[in-house]
Amino acid sequence: MADAGGPGRGDERRRLDGLRRRLRPRARVRRVATWARRRLPRRLPAWTESAAADLAPAADPRGRQHYGRDLATGQLTIEGDQWRIGVRDRVVVAGRVGAPLDVRQSAALLRLRGVRLPADVGDAAGPAVIAQLAMTGVVLHAPGAGTRVAPELADHIGRPLPDARADELEWELRSVAQRRAALRHHGLAGRPPSVTAVLVSHRPHDLIDAIDALARQSYPDLEVVVGLHGVDAPPLGGRPVRMVAIPAHRNLGEALAEATGHAEGALVTKVDDDDRYGPDHVWDLVLARHFSGATLVGKGAEFVYVQPRGITVRRRMGAELYTDTVAGGTILMERGDLAAAGGWQPLPRHVDRDLLDRLLRAGAAVYRTHGFGFVYTRRAAGHTWDPGLGYFLTDPRRTWKGRPPYDEFGPA
Repeated sequence: MADAGGPGRGDERRRLDGLRRRLRPRARVRRVATWARRRLPRRLPAWTESAAADLAPAADPRGRQHYGRDLATGQLTIEGDQWRIGVRDRVVVAGRVGAPLDVRQSAALLRLRGVRLPADVGDAAGPAVIAQLAMTGVVLHAPGAGTRVAPELADHIGRPLPDARADELEWELRSVAQRRAALRHHGLAGRPPSVTAVLVSHRPHDLIDAIDALARQSYPDLEVVVGLHGVDAPPLGGRPVRMVAIPAHRNLGEALAEATGHAEGALVTKVDDDDRYGPDHVWDLVLARHFSGATLVGKGAEFVYVQPRGITVRRRMGAELYTDTVAGGTILMERGDLAAAGGWQPLPRHVDRDLLDRLLRAGAAVYRTHGFGFVYTRRAAGHTWDPGLGYFLTDPRRTWKGRPPYDEFGPA
């Protein structure tokens, strides 16, 4: 008997069943982690050595939402193979050198903005503890780290902590740069996976800036595939990209599928021509995929350049969490997982939302990392989803004239 929903519905069901089988082991791990996180205390208690660990994940910044003056600063001490962090006269978290952080330790570290380390921390066990703490996003000051950690990390943690009354954003920028350095130099085993950035555009005047942003990426193994959607290639001046001509009559989903079909990277990330990408953007996505275990990772439309007003707003949006929404121009996932999910569907709009919904129905995890290094551009018209400019201007956390003046977002 024929499938009641027609051949298209039957094909989708088969794809979802196949994707569920592919993702089932990852889903089990995520359920255990979610159960454990729900049991965490909301306040920072005194540490008790006898407390049992619920789970032992690798060190990472998952759950880090707060920075700056509302959090405490601790002091690290190391004795033999034991480390502990104290705030005033009590120990708030402790552990064994070389052991993974358990859920309670990770939760306690989320309640700290910074940790000062002794000058002799570069000796013996110190570097292992430094790298582990740095991966969580707590801001460190370790002037004695020397050459025992990666030079990039040593540079970040050698600087004094921001002033206690400093802008929260200063703490946050330090945290992002520090944990990125720790994760990519001390958290990855072997060579990082190859990545293909897929950019489909029908606006040749935007292409040069977009390609230049990709050329500035610090990621070591990045291929760029550009789908020319009914337009001619602009003069590229030797920029290393692969061009794919796509007829104008094909819709957006078909154009994305055609361009992605030329990708050779193990991972694929979608890039939009009018958004802005900082030099470490691709690294951020790869690292988030590594520590989150999610099938799809991305960033939120947290920093938005409102073109008609000439301003950038920072919206109120959570990060370093599992979610159902990321910005389409930041999606990164394994090429095989994308194919197993049915790839980009032949739709004229909402192709990103369609992919997210299919993955979520199959039980896949979606993770949103921090928003630095990505600015979503909102024009006056021409968007497939248009709630109006007021949607992006309501109650922002911060506003800048022009674009944010930070290196995280690339050159001004």
